[in-house]
Amino acid sequence: MQHTNHIISSQSFSKSTRILIVFILSLILLSTLIEAAPPSKRDNKVSVQELKELERFANYASAAYCKPSDFLKWDCGPICDATKGTKVSKFITTKSEIQATLDEEKLIVVSYRGTVPENVKNLITDAKLILTDYPPVKDAKVHIGFYQAFLEVQSDVFNEIQKLHKKNPKYKVVFSGHSLGGALTLLSALDLSQNSKDFSKDKNNLFVFTYGEPRVGNSEFADYVNSKLTVSRTVNGGDSVARLPPRLIGYKQHQNELWISDPTKSSFEVVKCDGPEDQKCSLSVPVPKLSLSFHAGPYYGVSMRACKNFSKIQSLVDEQELKKAYEGLGGDLKGKNKF
Repeated sequence: MQHTNHIISSQSFSKSTRILIVFILSLILLSTLIEAAPPSKRDNKVSVQELKELERFANYASAAYCKPSDFLKWDCGPICDATKGTKVSKFITTKSEIQATLDEEKLIVVSYRGTVPENVKNLITDAKLILTDYPPVKDAKVHIGFYQAFLEVQSDVFNEIQKLHKKNPKYKVVFSGHSLGGALTLLSALDLSQNSKDFSKDKNNLFVFTYGEPRVGNSEFADYVNSKLTVSRTVNGGDSVARLPPRLIGYKQHQNELWISDPTKSSFEVVKCDGPEDQKCSLSVPVPKLSLSFHAGPYYGVSMRACKNFSKIQSLVDEQELKKAYEGLGGDLKGKNKF
């Protein structure tokens, strides 16, 4: 079996798997899968096996948007059908908690559902786009809103992973998240690598898959992510959210972008990009051609609105409003100061 250094591959799945789900500011799924193998060195092409893994974890990211009554039974339509064998073991809100049992597993998957703002414009106009200090790293700064949201769930998520890993010390951990959930995924994975001795020594035991992830912090933070985590960051076409908050106010994206260059094609092309802000990848899309229509996917054939009872997310922002807000920050729609 072929692997790369940012894809988890597996040969088979247990029919008895476990998921922890936490609803506080975002939804978290914690599942365990079987027969996970560490990835090997990266090459320039996305293999068939890699695509399968990217699709698999996109399904978990999408499942995070489903109604609790559906994912508790793992009966949420095609995305649950694609991950048969998953069983919810714990569902937490501020008011309730549900647990179930499990058998054999070798992989723990944590998947965040991104909170949906009333308007994506808030990512560049809301005061919460302010960069705040990221205490673990000198000079590193992160989006204050993302960081505050992460702190709300930090202890719950960390403690649950520690509890599961203590019982199963040979299991690897995979984080998956879409949109703002991708930002929380990064912060949560970093927290685990910093504060758990089981994951601080070897980053080959910890992997991250994000879909439509916005920029999370400044250059120092992006460099730190690159040094600490094994990440696959997928951008779909000209997704507006993946270009927010803008670089012109100090944000920078981390590396390992996988760009679905033309998602309208049935046989879409996935480009492995070089460096953190590759001008030949999604950054090459001019601002006037950016659109929120790309944000929900499909990612490797998986829509983030695939739940059978998906509550339709309202139109997040008018494209013209987004462009006006960007111009208000000094952006140039002709491309001199891109997102």
